[in-house]
Amino acid sequence: MTQEEILALLHVENPDEVEEALELEIFELKKSILAKPLLRLTLKSKLIRLNQLSLVADSISLFQTRDNPEFNYDLVETDEVLVLWQAYMMAKSHWKMIFTQTQSPQGLSEILEEGLKMDIAFSTQFKTLDWTDEEPVFGVEPDPMLIQNGLKEASQKGWITFGDLEKNKSELKKDLLLAIKRLSLLPKYLKP
Repeated sequence: MTQEEILALLHVENPDEVEEALELEIFELKKSILAKPLLRLTLKSKLIRLNQLSLVADSISLFQTRDNPEFNYDLVETDEVLVLWQAYMMAKSHWKMIFTQTQSPQGLSEILEEGLKMDIAFSTQFKTLDWTDEEPVFGVEPDPMLIQNGLKEASQKGWITFGDLEKNKSELKKDLLLAIKRLSLLPKYLKP
């Protein structure tokens, strides 16, 4: 990549500003990505931009060492909704920590793909049942504490599985049902 291309891509005039502009844009992209749910469609432009920034980083020999640790999580496969939810939140928290620590554009692209795979692995276990007629909003994640508390209350009543929850859905809060429905439909917004 030529110096002129790099300057144009980063919208700077002085070559001395390139590294700072690159780091600032990476920071802003990370902040923007963490502020919203991971959805394939909304991440498309950000992944394209990260690939462009990766070319810049390679051209100026920045981030030459792999800076992101391996992202691993325990994929719990269960029909116990609360157990599944807690494992999902633990994996998601770990993913956010790894994402936050990653500095290179290439590393961020890789960890974003891993995050999408993780979301698919967990959300496909949320059963698509007759939860509610309301349509969930996919661009906004529901409050995780609302889900956690709702599932704990259900568990205390002996409603452990998806079938239990569906049988007793008239006793559950509307927001919890909508959140479960969102999770059950989420895989179609995550896959390529």
